[in-house]
Amino acid sequence: MRAYPLAVIVIAQLFGTSLWFSANAAGDDLMRAWALQAADIGRLTIAVQLGFILGTLGFALSGLADRFAASRIFAVCAVLGAAANAGFALLAHGLGEGLAWRFVVGLALAGVYPLGMKLVVSWVPQHAGAALAWLVGMLTLGTALPHGVRALDAGWGWQATLLVSSLLALLAAGMILALGDGPHLARRPGAARLRLGEGLYALREPRFRASAFGYFGHQWELYAFWTLVPLLVTAARGAEAGPSSGPAFAVIGIGAAGCVLGGLLSRRIGSARVAAVALAVSALCCAIYPFATDWPPLLLAALMLV
Repeated sequence: MRAYPLAVIVIAQLFGTSLWFSANAAGDDLMRAWALQAADIGRLTIAVQLGFILGTLGFALSGLADRFAASRIFAVCAVLGAAANAGFALLAHGLGEGLAWRFVVGLALAGVYPLGMKLVVSWVPQHAGAALAWLVGMLTLGTALPHGVRALDAGWGWQATLLVSSLLALLAAGMILALGDGPHLARRPGAARLRLGEGLYALREPRFRASAFGYFGHQWELYAFWTLVPLLVTAARGAEAGPSSGPAFAVIGIGAAGCVLGGLLSRRIGSARVAAVALAVSALCCAIYPFATDWPPLLLAALMLV
């Protein structure tokens, strides 16, 4: 495996995706500063997700990702996301403005996460499975990273947490721009645009449909959990226990190890088996959790980490 390009891509993915949940890491401060409810933090997350969905559809239907260098798209989108994230930190003064800035962050992330996958394939296609496990692991760690930064807060305010994510995204843009595209994925300047109906037509294939719906269910669960982790940690520990940033970083960040382990196991027993077991265990944890809130703290922490 070509370790150097892969290392650059996964570290850039870590830095770039730190934008995704940067506002959630400052949720407690935002609720106090803007007089928000817990549900409003969820709305900020939904704004990012909506931007990401529309952005990925835009790339798919326009064919831009096939006609231009993936590294350049990644870099431009990382810079755009960094600017929008900084705009949220420095220019927004309430939920309405905040939703607009977070939506733009989501649009930009559509050129970071998916294009990172394309870059991996362009450099190490023969090891795509293991490489993508590392890539998604870095997405997970990137999601947790703002909580880790917040846990190290030096009293500079919640804006500093978001600005660190913006600086990391700018660094990611420079790294990928310097690396460029790999030699194994040629661009097609004259590629025809994909029509939405053609994309939906793929759902007629049973195996593709099973994978797509499994992924859909997983994302529905995963992003809801990631959004709620700080609130769940606070509820479990009590507000008097102090900030939830450190435990939230651990609960989300441990998923990176799960991604790498899942990638290794998939090479031995197959991706479908690994995915089925992981989905079943995760669903079981979700089903158990509402009845486990009175468990001893260490046991409840273990359930959240699983």
